[in-house]
Amino acid sequence: MVVSALRKFASVGICLSTFFLAAGAKGQAAATAADTVVVHAKIYTVNPEQPWAEALAISGDRILAVGTEKDIAPYRGEKTRVIDANGSLVLPGFVDCHIHFMDGSIGLTQVDLNGAATVKEIQKRVKEYAEAHRQEPWILGMGWSYPTFAPSGLPDKKFLDEVAPDRPVYLVAFDGHSSWANSKALTLAGITPATGDPANGKIVHDEKGDPTGALKESAGELVAKFAPKPSRAQRLAALRMGMHEANKFGLVRVHSAGQDFEWLDLYDELRRNGELTLRFYVAYFLDPPELAPDSLEKIEQARRTYHDDWISGGAV
Repeated sequence: MVVSALRKFASVGICLSTFFLAAGAKGQAAATAADTVVVHAKIYTVNPEQPWAEALAISGDRILAVGTEKDIAPYRGEKTRVIDANGSLVLPGFVDCHIHFMDGSIGLTQVDLNGAATVKEIQKRVKEYAEAHRQEPWILGMGWSYPTFAPSGLPDKKFLDEVAPDRPVYLVAFDGHSSWANSKALTLAGITPATGDPANGKIVHDEKGDPTGALKESAGELVAKFAPKPSRAQRLAALRMGMHEANKFGLVRVHSAGQDFEWLDLYDELRRNGELTLRFYVAYFLDPPELAPDSLEKIEQARRTYHDDWISGGAV
């Protein structure tokens, strides 16, 4: 998800979207002044013939040149913005090749369980969120991890019932493949000991046959479908938050592996408004068992509509 994936890159000093392999300064003449020049940097270029540099010149969204400060000096004009990196590390922008960006962005507005290593910490965060958001009919969140519930690796509804018995609680695991509901949420969803497992999912039961609140894969949708859905405005606001987090940690492009295809128009709205600061390659999530004709048409329509550097659709 967005937050947990981004924290890997917290140590990066300065990150830029780059085309270093084609931007070597040697042998090039400065035709126009750069919009931005970065100097006094330690630049890793990902170019084996020129692995390190100390300065670079940028025009628009393209890098004009990478090299020594002497190489870059001709690109400096009267209106060029000069950034003194003070010896900081400058890296090419990161690409996350498996992300669920909409879900992760929505998660930034809910209970954040990333990094919660104990049941008590999870309970504390859920309780604090519930008290601070009394107007919300459901308590939703994400980020819990399996080792917290060793040795089984799966949570139990009783832990949530202890801190939030009067409102439904539904929390998604950090990887999006499991979820956790309290007794109130299970009741609202009509899940009983007799409820059968859905296709591609499993309702976990205890030794007495009662649902524990742990739901694997598609079983989570049995509860999630009853939870309130974010409005269009809430989704747009969440996407802005998600892009801010992504950019903060050096992400410049992401490959969506599901739950974003349905919202391509929102990403396009952000682009039209000049707010899109992250590039998206968006895949259609295939519902088993086969690719139906109407799904193929949706995929082809996305491919025809979105096919540039900023938004690209049509993958499965």
